Amino acid sequence: MKRSLAQDGGPPTAPSHASVSAGAERPVLILTIANGAGHIGVAQGLAAAVRATRPTTPVIVADVADYMSPFARFTHVTAYLWLVKHAPALWDRIDRYQKGQEHTSPEWYYRRGLRRLFELARRVRPGALVATEVGCCEIASLVKRDFAPGVPLVAVNDDPDADRAWVQPEVDLYCFVSDEVGRQLISHGADAARVVSWGVPLRTGFSNLRGREAEREAVCEWLGLDACLPLVIVAGGGEGMGRIEETAARLLALREHAPQVVVLAGNNARLKARCERLLKGDSGARLRVLGWTDRVPQLMAAADVMVSKLGSMFNEALAVELPIVAAEPPPGAERVQYRLLEEWGTGRAVRTTDEAVSEVARLLSTPRALEAMRERARQRRRPDAALRIARWLAAESDARGLNPRGGDLPARDEACLDAAVV
Repeated sequence: MKRSLAQDGGPPTAPSHASVSAGAERPVLILTIANGAGHIGVAQGLAAAVRATRPTTPVIVADVADYMSPFARFTHVTAYLWLVKHAPALWDRIDRYQKGQEHTSPEWYYRRGLRRLFELARRVRPGALVATEVGCCEIASLVKRDFAPGVPLVAVNDDPDADRAWVQPEVDLYCFVSDEVGRQLISHGADAARVVSWGVPLRTGFSNLRGREAEREAVCEWLGLDACLPLVIVAGGGEGMGRIEETAARLLALREHAPQVVVLAGNNARLKARCERLLKGDSGARLRVLGWTDRVPQLMAAADVMVSKLGSMFNEALAVELPIVAAEPPPGAERVQYRLLEEWGTGRAVRTTDEAVSEVARLLSTPRALEAMRERARQRRRPDAALRIARWLAAESDARGLNPRGGDLPARDEACLDAAVV
């Protein structure tokens, strides 16, 4: 779950008289947006990597939604989530149109709707910028133009496709999922010398896993499950989207292998309550229902297979070599991931709950098929993306002479830097 920069839950506001010494390093400002858990997770992983690479460098992770005017938040968060859930055909048309545009919103709209964010940038004078979403990239480009000319700006995309609006003259480095996406970006006009396919930075927790068997023992001890029985995760992202309750019930009804099921309900309290009703059945002893948890990396490393929506889960499943079974998603980048499951051989793309349950049963019955998927994921995984970006930022900042001294950083902002992630 994301946390805001300020202790009171809102964007930080600093007293004008409070400042640290003039010798403070200028912070790395990472812009992200909570219209789903994926972009936040990328920002979290990048922040941790920057701190590990250069512990003295402050890091601010700003969820731009926290700084939006009510109307801007409606258009960029509320309406987007509603369309994806309730009007996917309409969203498909909007998404297809937007991907070909040079801007997701006009510059004046971002400047008016995000005045508080621009004020934050003016106060802290960032020494480096990172954007984890296409609109955030446009905003970061404006911040660099207005308040931080000459500092490095990295655009990090965790989606398997590239909107034209990613291409901004202020961007110094584009980091994308694959060579295919990089070529797509170059076709939109990006300088090929600035495009790298280092993979997706993963949220904190994926960098220090102890191996599948060790994590399986630890997870089963934590949840009171049997490490010798199959373990299946059912998830729907941070919003708990999809037929989670029905899928969990059908999996618990499987007689062969009798899988243990862990439901990740995310922030969806209603879903969690509905799934907890299944605990009263005969198979309830094999079910665990969790809300938001920081132990998702360990759970994914321990599991045999996962039934889930895609998005960030697609990249994280690759990282831990976890086969994933997914139903057809709503329009957008997840449709590309849905196709890649079969193309890359790292999971299975299904259309119905019946197919999903049947596919899980088949995979649990054929360990060789599961291992083949793990091997293909092993060939695709790129676990060091965040660290490579952090090292590039440090080297680039040194080369540009940006690290030694910076402007004053308001004391309250400085005090909140370490808590400014998720």
